[in-house]
Amino acid sequence: MKKFIISLIAAFAVFSLLPQKAKAQCPQKMVYACATETQSIYLRDFNTKLKNTTAAESGARWTVVLNKDAHYRFNLCVPEGFEKKVILTLYDSQHPEKTDPYGSTYDPASGKHYNSFDFVCRKSGMYYVSIRFKDGVTDKKTCAVGILSFVGSK
Repeated sequence: MKKFIISLIAAFAVFSLLPQKAKAQCPQKMVYACATETQSIYLRDFNTKLKNTTAAESGARWTVVLNKDAHYRFNLCVPEGFEKKVILTLYDSQHPEKTDPYGSTYDPASGKHYNSFDFVCRKSGMYYVSIRFKDGVTDKKTCAVGILSFVGSK
């Protein structure tokens, strides 16, 4: 019985710390607004806080499993003033994040930024989504939300 009470107290202590960590990310309102602005089926969100330490360390990376012949959409939402400073990128181990991604909200060749991009998966497997500051951005911190949604099948 003592072990149960100690476990219960430990669990309460751990869960009481979670709201403090959640405040570091974008507010749930921003996640909801970003998820509802697309005309597709919401699958997952990627909510992160960006700190400008080094370009390689800023932001976060997530692993996703995508299915062959599925059409996906990736949206990026950031607070006002950061539209041209944050990039969402989709890549795998054979197509590096910086040199040959499957898709990105920034096109270095044209210098254009986009709110979203579509991806038709040609091979089922594990892919990576990253949200980072664009190289050369000197802002200290912000938050960003990426949304993965399903558009349809081939």
